[in-house]
Amino acid sequence: MKNSRARFALVALALTGVPAAAQEPPQDTKTTTLQPIEVVGSHIRRIDVETRHPLLTIERAELLRTGLTDVADILQTITANGQTQNRNINNGGNGELRVNLRSLGSHRTLVLVNGQRWAGALDGGVDLTAIPLALVERVEVLKDGASAIYGSDAIAGVINIVTRREFDGAELGAYFGQYDQDDGLRRSYDLTFGRGGDGWSAAIGLEYEHYDPVMAGSRRISGTPLPNLPATATGSSATPYTNLTLEGTYTPLRLIDGRSGTSPDDFRRFDSRSDNYNYQAGTYMQTPAGRKAVFAQGRYEISPSLALVADLLYNRRTSSQQLAAPVVLFSPFSSGPESLLSISPDNLYNPFGQSVIAVQRRLVEGGPRRFEQSVDSKRAHVGLDGLFSLAGRDVAWGADFTWIRADERSLTDPYFDNRALALAIGPSFRDAAGAARCGTPDAPIAGCVPLDLFGPPGSITPQMLDYIRRATHASRQSELRDFNLHASGTLLDLPAGGLGVAAGVEHRSDRGEERIDPLIQSGNANGSGGGSIAPTRGSDRVDEAYVEFDVPVLKDLPFARSLDVSLASRYSRYSEFGSTTNSQFGLRWKPFDDLLVRGNYSEGFRAPSLFELFAGTQVINGQFFDPCAAANEPGPSVIARCRALGVPPGVEDPQAVEVTTAGNPKLQPETATTRTLGLVYSPHWLEGLETSLDWYRIRLRGSIQEVDAGSVLDGCYLHADLTACSQIRRAADGTLTAIRQIPRNLPGGLETEGFDVGALYRRPTAFGDFTLRWENSYVTYFGEIGQPERLQRLADGSLAQGNVVGQNSLGYGTVWRLRSVLALDWQRERWNVSVAARYFSSIKEDCSGVLFYAQRVGDPALRNLCSEPDRIVEQDDSGIGQPAPRNRVGSVTFVDLDLGWSAPWGGRVTLGVRNALDRGPPVSYSAGFRGFFADYDLPGRFWYASYRQRF
Repeated sequence: MKNSRARFALVALALTGVPAAAQEPPQDTKTTTLQPIEVVGSHIRRIDVETRHPLLTIERAELLRTGLTDVADILQTITANGQTQNRNINNGGNGELRVNLRSLGSHRTLVLVNGQRWAGALDGGVDLTAIPLALVERVEVLKDGASAIYGSDAIAGVINIVTRREFDGAELGAYFGQYDQDDGLRRSYDLTFGRGGDGWSAAIGLEYEHYDPVMAGSRRISGTPLPNLPATATGSSATPYTNLTLEGTYTPLRLIDGRSGTSPDDFRRFDSRSDNYNYQAGTYMQTPAGRKAVFAQGRYEISPSLALVADLLYNRRTSSQQLAAPVVLFSPFSSGPESLLSISPDNLYNPFGQSVIAVQRRLVEGGPRRFEQSVDSKRAHVGLDGLFSLAGRDVAWGADFTWIRADERSLTDPYFDNRALALAIGPSFRDAAGAARCGTPDAPIAGCVPLDLFGPPGSITPQMLDYIRRATHASRQSELRDFNLHASGTLLDLPAGGLGVAAGVEHRSDRGEERIDPLIQSGNANGSGGGSIAPTRGSDRVDEAYVEFDVPVLKDLPFARSLDVSLASRYSRYSEFGSTTNSQFGLRWKPFDDLLVRGNYSEGFRAPSLFELFAGTQVINGQFFDPCAAANEPGPSVIARCRALGVPPGVEDPQAVEVTTAGNPKLQPETATTRTLGLVYSPHWLEGLETSLDWYRIRLRGSIQEVDAGSVLDGCYLHADLTACSQIRRAADGTLTAIRQIPRNLPGGLETEGFDVGALYRRPTAFGDFTLRWENSYVTYFGEIGQPERLQRLADGSLAQGNVVGQNSLGYGTVWRLRSVLALDWQRERWNVSVAARYFSSIKEDCSGVLFYAQRVGDPALRNLCSEPDRIVEQDDSGIGQPAPRNRVGSVTFVDLDLGWSAPWGGRVTLGVRNALDRGPPVSYSAGFRGFFADYDLPGRFWYASYRQRF
């Protein structure tokens, strides 16, 4: 019976949809015919260097040695990862941690848990904070397209998280870490307990972790809006000393320091060189977060050929972001209701006696702006693993059902209600008791509190704030239901080996919705952009079938120790857009024992996300220049297009244009082709050395992207894009009245090409076992499909950006040419030491902002903060050079050190430091509010200690 179970377990592993070498090794080695390659002390290595695909793994011991406590934090350090959502993103962050393989976007990386799909958010990306590290045995990263095997999203690659199985005993872990500036404290605790017997195993675990924030003002590089430039020039024009404009003038005024704001003489002209507000002191640089998780899993052998498996997970993630104090903002040039606001000349606090039509007042009295999220993630999985014989051959089968649901609740505090604000800055007076009242003596407004936007900091009373202040709430929900049935085995014997086959069917449904706070939904939240917005709600279903073949062609011949071919195809039918079929061809050729040649061609796709399909409609008013208006001097080709589209001569720029943003249920899936070709060389003359070189090229077509209103106008009248023209509406006299900016499948496409280079050398010596690992991702091209030159005219009439590798560019973000990890591990008896160096190549960025502020403050020397301040290049195909100042952000290497000791009583002590050399991140002038790219380590060493005890 024991041998039967071992045979059953081994065959069942081949059916899970995960590479066999990635699975847990069978416990009975007597009947095991597949031997997994041993792992010795490296952070990232290939779990099988002779696999058909570039496949990396991080084993549990390596996960723990990183000094990080989140799966996503660890994955973001791998060399194939691009710029992505992480804890260092405060403004625009939401607490999620994602992975962005090949810089193609997190929604183009598929995430699996034990070979089963994990649910994405409404936008399609996967938040990896929902998966506790205590649950994880290893993480596998497939750096190849795999839609023919897994379906949608597997364009840039696949991440498979393998959980711990057959855990026997108990394990307790504790972790503490902190920067040497005494901030950013991290705490993590976990407890796992498991038992097993003849034919059964079960485990349950708990995990808790918490991250404290790091304030932007605590580091010199992020203490001002732009490093090395005065905050009074680069900060916000919305200050606690107000910034207001009177009707009939265009001169902004500021309260003089020490004045009360009760007289026109208390104000002077606002000086943009010295009056701006430094908002960095009250903002986060690294955002706080917390997580609590409970998980359980088990396996029960119903019979020698049938087993029941099940697992449950509950995870709660809390996170927050913090920005500087909120701003009351309105002007005639604002969008939405803010354009209609003004301070009445009869307002009690108005010292000018005339209307104030524009105000930027930072209400520091209300404290900072807070953004909070609480996300409950639940997963339940149940499956059957079976084995039967057919025509004398073993056939393994399985059936799995997975249910995943995420419920997110978010808080934003504060917003200011434009309706209350309009009353508070309207006419007001003092009643007989001397109390400030809104309205007039003849028509007072009950409950209203007049607002003083003219006084110094501190003049805003709690009562004033309470009247206009609102905390808004929103919620999101996403749900995945997935059922799949699969089988695999050997179809027949060929001269070179058995012909393997696998087939399966899958039914999956996704559902999601977003509920908006009534204040936001009405468009009356001051500073939110205005306009009404509707909730989001939608669902999608897909039925799929796939088949895979593994065909051995040659074996044990001269120059062909082995030659295998793999074939796969998957048919997917979606309820929203129809069907798609994607196939894959792979080759594995081993001319002699030391060398493996591998290559793959795969088709891929990404189905539109629920948000792209069903996003709620938002309507705002904006101001745009009409390309057809004579005042904008259109060229002959533009005039011809305008006339062809029925726009009469003499049309003028509109006063306001209604802009509608919404989902697009007519979207088609993105499609992709991936080519890879690689070599794996393991020389027999140097035992322990494994090297690899893999080339890849991914071409993505029909990428889904929301096209902003300005680009819609340009696309129609400059590039003759009829799809863009269909999103524009005009009045009978030709005046531009409305534009729809919705996601669409863009013409052209996106392409990336590069190389992965790796080396692994294991050397046992009398002084201990040494392991040297070197992993590199080198990108040669990233840009428009076909690799056009910069400013080359594309088929849609637009001009190509060209290759943006090594740049921080508009639309593509930061694409490093080279990311590298070099690690050396030493292990002897109970001791181990690990040293790792993480390298980022240099980046070139736009530096026009520095020149702007240098001119503003009248200090030409500040221009030299840019490495190329006088750079001139063509900006279009006119042949005329234009200023394009640029800066080179230098390369950087972060070094990590980890020391571990295994105690004889089953404990393990670890001490470590990340960024051990205290290397500061290089300054960037285009990276937002940090002064450096969020993917870099924060300034300062991060020290950590952990203890684990096995019972």
